Amino acid sequence: MRIPNPAPVSVLIVLMSFITPPLRAEEPPSQPSGPLPTETSCFNCHSQLDGAALEPTVRAAEDIHFQKGLSCQDCHGGDPTAMDDMDASHNPKKGWTGKPDRLHIPEFCAKCHSDATFMKQFNPRARVDQLSEYRTSVHGQKNAKGDGEVAVCIDCHQVHGIRAISDPRSPVYPTNVAQTCAHCHADAKKMDPYGIPTNQLADYKTSVHFHAISVEGDLAAPTCNDCHGSHGAAPPGVDNVTSVCGTCHPREATLFRETEAKKKMDLSPCIRCMVCHSNHAVLAPKDDMLGVGTTSTCTGCHAEGDNGYAAAGKMAQSIETLKGGLAKANALLDQAERAGMEVSEDRFALQKAKDGLVESRVLAHSFDLDRFLAAANGGIAATDAGVVAAKKAFAELRFRRVGLGLSLLVILAVILALAMKVKELGARPRV
Repeated sequence: MRIPNPAPVSVLIVLMSFITPPLRAEEPPSQPSGPLPTETSCFNCHSQLDGAALEPTVRAAEDIHFQKGLSCQDCHGGDPTAMDDMDASHNPKKGWTGKPDRLHIPEFCAKCHSDATFMKQFNPRARVDQLSEYRTSVHGQKNAKGDGEVAVCIDCHQVHGIRAISDPRSPVYPTNVAQTCAHCHADAKKMDPYGIPTNQLADYKTSVHFHAISVEGDLAAPTCNDCHGSHGAAPPGVDNVTSVCGTCHPREATLFRETEAKKKMDLSPCIRCMVCHSNHAVLAPKDDMLGVGTTSTCTGCHAEGDNGYAAAGKMAQSIETLKGGLAKANALLDQAERAGMEVSEDRFALQKAKDGLVESRVLAHSFDLDRFLAAANGGIAATDAGVVAAKKAFAELRFRRVGLGLSLLVILAVILALAMKVKELGARPRV
């Protein structure tokens, strides 16, 4: 085999190197340029003024935009280098726009926040769909129709001094969201034109959700935007209430859907979760919500004589029987343990009763009496077994005590006999 002369190939490679430019990585987008935020003509001038003109500089240090190197001109335009010359600083040829009209704030903020290339300079995971989501919301739809009173970006995030959403002092941090929404939704003057009630915050403060997030510090507990959305805020419709609540309570939501599918029931007239648990004033669930008593939620829809009323009564009775049996079994096992009996295995077996109680409470959402009773009766059987085990422990304890008493009597009798024998031996004359 003949090997070709490598010289022509080498020449070709050299020639191609001049024709084809070398491959190189694309240049990253440039970061904000110009003077530092606090060294601009804007900051220099406004920091010497008072009132509303001073306000943009007061909280500049805590503003997330300033912290990222952005400054006044990045939003308002103008020449940040024109010191001591207001006309030059506010030069329209330099992009000066002045204070944006409130109606067009969403588009104003979206100039940056909808630009994926720009936002990735600061956070590769930054969302850029806020404006499109906002346009689907009740706020956004009314804003698009020219309503300048509905909420826009600055109502939730503030104007200047905008903090990162992860900052606990931010108005959109989970523990602050309810109060932020209430700035409008608890204001009767603002809500009257829309026919919207203003009791949402007051109701929410009575709820188990508010207690979890504000008292216990559970940031996973729901607040306004967890149910209504943030930028795409809208009231959940009847058809999707189960999905909204099911975000945190999936088992209960699944039971609802299973019931509707298997029994061909339409539960939408009862507004699903809300009819029993309310919407904003969601209280911690209690067993007396089930049944036909004065505090029952079942009697809101079911009257004496219908199947639902009878089923609710049976469910409540089973729950009370299970709770009573569990309390009795625990008390007896506690007493046996204090008496020195080994009952750890019996305690472990009693866990089935606790599981049955939890399971039956959840299965109340299935509206399936047979399925509910299967779980409840399984728990009741476990409590009965716990009571029997405790009684056996007491019987064994009595047996041991009787045996110990008899043993002591025998031992005392032997000791007495030995003592008498020793006395007898001592009384005999020595030979």
